[in-house]
Amino acid sequence: MQIQGIPEEKLFAKIEFCIRNALLKEVGTTPKPGLVDLHDTGAHKDMDYDTFVRSTYAIKPYILRMAVEGFHWNHELKDLFPHIREIGKQAEKAMFQATDGVNTHKGIIFTMGILATAAGYELKANGNIDVIKVLDTAKEMVEDDMNRELEEMVYKDPETHGEEIYFQYGVKGIREEARSGFPVIRNTAYPKMRKYRICGYPQNLSNIEALLHIMKQLTDTNVLSRGNMEELWWVQNTAQSIVNRGGAFSEAGKRAIARMNRDCILKNISPGGAADMLAATIFLCQMEEEFTKYEN
Repeated sequence: MQIQGIPEEKLFAKIEFCIRNALLKEVGTTPKPGLVDLHDTGAHKDMDYDTFVRSTYAIKPYILRMAVEGFHWNHELKDLFPHIREIGKQAEKAMFQATDGVNTHKGIIFTMGILATAAGYELKANGNIDVIKVLDTAKEMVEDDMNRELEEMVYKDPETHGEEIYFQYGVKGIREEARSGFPVIRNTAYPKMRKYRICGYPQNLSNIEALLHIMKQLTDTNVLSRGNMEELWWVQNTAQSIVNRGGAFSEAGKRAIARMNRDCILKNISPGGAADMLAATIFLCQMEEEFTKYEN
């Protein structure tokens, strides 16, 4: 089958490029407060840029497989998520093997796995990528499973960091984001990134600016797992303050970003959830550019 005159083999190669590009662009975005980038390892002592590169190449084939499954899916959409979840588990094993047990991409395997699957499904259905439709498809795909898991979390002993945070703070984390159709991407990160690209702003600065907007909006469970609610508020308020100073597009904002990075390292804070949302947003924007249907 062909989409926009592109044979399946080449189509999947383009999707693979978007996956790889998004993961490498995210870790290569520099500077990022508290996060691994090209300058330093942020608040992390067990990983660096090269660790993320190894992890990227380890998990990329599995995220592509999820997109391919979405493309070929002919059953109820709500039955697709349990199917791709098994592929996600295989991706986690490949990641840990490539990184000697370091968790670099567990969150993004979940998030980008869902979005890549939804993108594959939408590409087959409509012949192009509309980011809002992809987010709607992702919501429909996972809603029942996320509802059930969130209900079960009320009654079970916490087993994961996410469940511990829900038990302690009542924060539903990435499950709530997925169930709601990723509102931080839909309402904040994607519109901002699209605007920056239309305006022709440099990619790296655009990524940093989008990250700041994500950080000020997201209830980042990675921050909560290392700290507490006060430190999450500090991250959100500091990101807002930097945006108010002009963000990555101003000299004052750049100096403030450097200060925030130093403070994150001192506080041992890593906004890893925000980094995952940035990678997912880069992926969706790249897919939209690669598979836009131009009318004659």
